[in-house]
Amino acid sequence: MIKLGYIRNTVDLDLLVPEESRSQWLDLMRGLGYRILHEVSALAQFEPGNSGAPPVDLMFVDQATWEKLTEGATPIDLAGENILLPRPEHLVALKVHAANSPTRTKPELDWEDIRQIVRI
Repeated sequence: MIKLGYIRNTVDLDLLVPEESRSQWLDLMRGLGYRILHEVSALAQFEPGNSGAPPVDLMFVDQATWEKLTEGATPIDLAGENILLPRPEHLVALKVHAANSPTRTKPELDWEDIRQIVRI
């Protein structure tokens, strides 16, 4: 959201990754000192091993969804790494999905994010 120009007091990093590379991502996060806080088929939430790092959420998607979301995505720099930022309409779809999740504790944050994306 910050990379789109919407400043929100958030402390985590959300990354969308292909399901087929799940084990590599889990190994990478553990290698960086992160601990799994919660894991289900579509999501792994990590807490940092040191206080200076942000919590990280990995959201896993199938190959067809990955291809759809990366098509037309914008390459951006994040801490010296080139990543893809999905198109705004794809971010809205992801936020609607998150807001409607039965385990979501604060869906109002997702709905506010959606309002801000639409304004941008």
